Amino acid sequence: MSRNKVFTGPLTEHLRGLPEEKRSLGYKYEEQARLMSVLDEMSKQYDCSEGLSRELCLAFVERKPNWRQATQEGRVALIRILAEYMIRHDAPAYLIDSNIVTNQHEDFKPYIFTHKQISDIFAVADKIKPNGVNSHVFYPTILRVQYGCGLRISETLGLRMKDVDFDCQLLHVINAKNNKDRDIPVGDSVIEYMKWYKRKVHSAYAPEDYFFKSRYGTGHYEKTAVNHYFRDILFDCGIKHGGRNEGGPHLHNLRHTFCVHSLEAMLRNGITHQVALPLLMTYMGHSTLSATGRYLKLTAEAFPELVQQINLIYGEIIPDLEVKTEYEDE
Repeated sequence: MSRNKVFTGPLTEHLRGLPEEKRSLGYKYEEQARLMSVLDEMSKQYDCSEGLSRELCLAFVERKPNWRQATQEGRVALIRILAEYMIRHDAPAYLIDSNIVTNQHEDFKPYIFTHKQISDIFAVADKIKPNGVNSHVFYPTILRVQYGCGLRISETLGLRMKDVDFDCQLLHVINAKNNKDRDIPVGDSVIEYMKWYKRKVHSAYAPEDYFFKSRYGTGHYEKTAVNHYFRDILFDCGIKHGGRNEGGPHLHNLRHTFCVHSLEAMLRNGITHQVALPLLMTYMGHSTLSATGRYLKLTAEAFPELVQQINLIYGEIIPDLEVKTEYEDE
């Protein structure tokens, strides 16, 4: 979205001012600006003559059937930030309760790939024939980064050459979700693929160049293009894509799978939950321990032989754990 978005509703002054303030502090505020465009159109349907009204706030955050919880959480966060901004500038605004978010953590069940499926995905990617757009180098590398490092696809595509430390085997993820920076250790096999990609693609480069630089212009690959190609790889692997409303699988599930497989490995190696969960929370960039803890149930479902161990260690974290007798590979 253009940063010069034209707002035309009754809250125009504040919808312009908030992004300007945030960007002056170093925040990107791109996705929030897109949501502000939606809010701007909605504001024309409500009486906002006396500021940000309660009715508009409730309508803006009202959960739709196809929304994920994160969608509603994002809208609540935005409307609260806008209200706080307006209040600081002596404009009347209704401050919605953050607890209005519908809690659906119990429905959190992303698709988790099996170890065999991950191997199949890599095998198909490795068989891509050389072409003029470097797909045969790009996809074997980026899919290993996604699974091996658990990054969000936007974080991976946003990596610049200066963010990849080959000597220390670290990725510097800058200004990620929740405006957090973090350093991600990279395993030996993944770093070797990244070195291979660098040799093939970056014969000459500047530190500010994107690591996964697009062949067109100075930007990076588009995540929609990566998602579409990933679907083709899933098809070649015989993995059915049921669509987003049926839980995928889709590209982001590589991140979920990384988390579950990491917990599995730590449990099998006797690493305690006092170490495992905070470590993984920091690695994943989660803002709360509960966000990471939800993966425990997924781990138990994927690896039923670990159920007893998880119940003993995490019984107080996930009460009444119900696990099916075999992994649902749908």
